[in-house]
Amino acid sequence: MTNKFIYNLKTAIPVIIIVFFMLIFIFSPDKISFVYSALKPVITSFIIAYLLDSLVKTIMKRFKMRREPAIFLTCVSLLCAILIIFAIFIPILIENAESVIEFVTNYNMDIGSIMTNIAKKIDDHNVYRIADQITKLSSGIKERINNFLNLIAFSLMNSAKDVVARIIAILANFILTIYMLIEKDDLIAWLKRLISALFDERKSNTILEVSTSANKIFKSYLVGKLLDSLIVGIITTIAFLIFKIPYAALMGSIIGLFNIIPFFGPIIGSVPVIIVSFFISPVKALIAFVITIVIGQIDGNFIEPKIVSSNVGVSPFWAISGVIIGGSAFGVKGMILGVPVLVLIKTITEEFVAKKLREKDML
Repeated sequence: MTNKFIYNLKTAIPVIIIVFFMLIFIFSPDKISFVYSALKPVITSFIIAYLLDSLVKTIMKRFKMRREPAIFLTCVSLLCAILIIFAIFIPILIENAESVIEFVTNYNMDIGSIMTNIAKKIDDHNVYRIADQITKLSSGIKERINNFLNLIAFSLMNSAKDVVARIIAILANFILTIYMLIEKDDLIAWLKRLISALFDERKSNTILEVSTSANKIFKSYLVGKLLDSLIVGIITTIAFLIFKIPYAALMGSIIGLFNIIPFFGPIIGSVPVIIVSFFISPVKALIAFVITIVIGQIDGNFIEPKIVSSNVGVSPFWAISGVIIGGSAFGVKGMILGVPVLVLIKTITEEFVAKKLREKDML
């Protein structure tokens, strides 16, 4: 029993160490800032290549292409999409953002007046008391919003100063991404040889099986969630434009961006949208709230299950648990990656349990 335990421990330790360092790289890069800074371009390129690989495979299958032409078509499509976004969508977002900043900094958000008018219409002493409390808090809210906007402005100014360096870094990452996509099979073969050289056959097979499961779960979930969020963002923006919600492009983008966080993302994203709309027009805020709820229901019941859940096989219980645990431990990154991590742990545990039950002739 002791020898078996020691053997299992030796088998598990390398995997635990690898996973530990991967988690540090993803969630706490400041702990090894020098190494992270040096490897950041490679890590960024790997993430982009990892996500684009699904599109490359789809193009290869759909148009019956070899891998190299499919990579070329993928990169051209990506560049065209980026150019369209920067030529059409980004200017609208900047204009919306400038309008919101001007709206806030010029103190057009007369919270006291809005709350007083609402209290007069309802004419209830409890409402008057609540309105009075909100009015007292309004100055503090304005100050915090202004500080937040000033922080954003300061960050944008710093980013603008080294725009040339950033463009060079983006181009370098793009080139590295292309080579990663082209040499994917060689890189995978090299990693398999490295694993086989470091571990015995049984350990190597275990690591490769876990890696295969992790790749399937993470790629299906992340690619599906990004596609789902893009669809939600586009639908929400169109709906906001139709119903003339203020700053529709910016607000729709916020909803789509936060939709990457499962379950709680749309709720978090809707808060700033409803607040800004409320200060401009309470009726528009109500319409924005209804639109967000309707699109959230459509996404939760029809879009997301088809794109994400069917590929990953994740139930609401495990998804919510992954978001809560990941968010508590690692913040926003944990909320996004908590679901696939927990699904992977669940999958490995189920396979281990099934193996043990088969050994006991109980399955």
